[in-house]
Amino acid sequence: MRIPFAAATILIPALLLGQALQPLAIPPLLEADTMHLVVAAHTHQFYPGVNTATYGVNGPYLGPTLVWQQGDTARIAVENQLAEVTTMHWHGMHVPGEMDGGPHSIIQPGESWTAEFPVKNPAGTYWYHPHPHMLTAKQANLGIAGFILVRDDAEAQLDLPRTYGVDDFPVVIQDKKIISTGEMVTYPLGDSLWVNGTPNAYLEVPAQVVRLRLLNGSIARIFRLGFEDDRNFDVIGSDGGLLPAPTAMNRLMLSNGERAEVLLDLTGMEGDSLLLMSYGNELGQSMPGSGNLILEYSTLNGIAFPVLRLRIVPPTADPVTAVPNLLASIPVPSEATSVRTRTKTITGNGMVAMGQFLINGLQFDMDVVNDTMLLGSNEVWHFVNNSNLAHPMHLHGVSFFVLERNGVPPPQWERGPKDVVLVDAGEDVKLIVHFGELAGADFPYMYHCHNLMHEDHMMMLQFMVVDPVTALADTPAAHALVAPSPTKGVVRFAAQFAVEHITVRDLLGRVVLDRSGPFGKEGTLDLSVAPAGVLTMELGGQGKREVVRVVKE
Repeated sequence: MRIPFAAATILIPALLLGQALQPLAIPPLLEADTMHLVVAAHTHQFYPGVNTATYGVNGPYLGPTLVWQQGDTARIAVENQLAEVTTMHWHGMHVPGEMDGGPHSIIQPGESWTAEFPVKNPAGTYWYHPHPHMLTAKQANLGIAGFILVRDDAEAQLDLPRTYGVDDFPVVIQDKKIISTGEMVTYPLGDSLWVNGTPNAYLEVPAQVVRLRLLNGSIARIFRLGFEDDRNFDVIGSDGGLLPAPTAMNRLMLSNGERAEVLLDLTGMEGDSLLLMSYGNELGQSMPGSGNLILEYSTLNGIAFPVLRLRIVPPTADPVTAVPNLLASIPVPSEATSVRTRTKTITGNGMVAMGQFLINGLQFDMDVVNDTMLLGSNEVWHFVNNSNLAHPMHLHGVSFFVLERNGVPPPQWERGPKDVVLVDAGEDVKLIVHFGELAGADFPYMYHCHNLMHEDHMMMLQFMVVDPVTALADTPAAHALVAPSPTKGVVRFAAQFAVEHITVRDLLGRVVLDRSGPFGKEGTLDLSVAPAGVLTMELGGQGKREVVRVVKE
């Protein structure tokens, strides 16, 4: 929703003038065999004397941090006490489509939904948020979101900070638009900066190596993070887990939905303080948050502004005092193992909130599955951005690796497993994706822009992942055969009767090819014009009918 500036009148940032720093809120940990999450409406005072309507999970704003161990089974009961539908998506987690919490997994007001799945992800920082169609931006902006920390045995062997709230801190960064009435407006670029729901925040950190788990939880703003004194920090993890080795940096770009784990060596700095900044003045003009006034206006656009003050206090009794040289060994699938290359071209021109952005000329349709992948397969994807804006592209149910940006290998910090990749205007970003979980037509996965305004404006498509063995099994009574499968084009078929008519359908039942014969008991059919995915071939003739399946690559 766009708010005319005249209607917004005085914005809440005016209340910040002279306001003291506030201690950073640390979300509580939730560790249980079954985790109960209650989504409800609340009222909260982020600013003294100003009541703001919010949504929250087990509290007035945001939700608890969920802790899972790799190899365990996660069980989460989500209760919807809102007056509108919601869902709950486990962003970055490798879960089956029916457990993913996308827009098909609607939780009606007053009802509950239980997700149960094995935890397969490596140790890393993930998160959860709602995903109802056309309500995602509103509900996430009002406060439905929280961290997920996955732990595993390999990460536990490393000498890393991992005492939650002591030397290991969750840090979700969000910009907000709060008008003079206290209302939190769903607007793409806000004028206030919050960390963990705390405006003007500070955090006390011990004089040792500390870990910041950074998440861009904003609707649309892209952050370029660094410290006021331009000091280096070590990036040790990205969206899907640890990097192979720490990468020293003094700037970190974080787009919507992206996460990064950072180590900061504060040894010997007791009594000092540091200021984490976002350098909007260093953003390209195609990125939301830059000084490009054609996009959307905000007082934070195009400037360097404070994010979080770190006050350095005495070290703990058993501090981490060094950054490890090596971290995780996560093999990158070879491009040679890819069974298919897909190009996803982004088009459209508009503002951060307005305009129609498309993927391959298409917009979201709940009833259309756009792609079908084979379980266990690897694919190369190109995201080609021919639009005027940068777009953070997210794939559900998978982690991927960035292979190239415009033909050049990505920077070191971007070489770990990811699930969101920023594709700037004019860029061609190549990924390799492994599809390791099943998702059928009833609960397909999404791929979409994680600018939540764009997502809600239909910049999202759907894909299935099918088992190549079970999907190719003939019907129990079938005596017809088809080969080869998978195929890129021509197949041979054989039946026990003279085939007179062949109808080919996709898994949604739509006719994609219709041919009349006669063909005889054996013949060929060219499927090159049919869409990729699992297809059914209905062979009819002499009053008989057989249905067989074939995978078109």
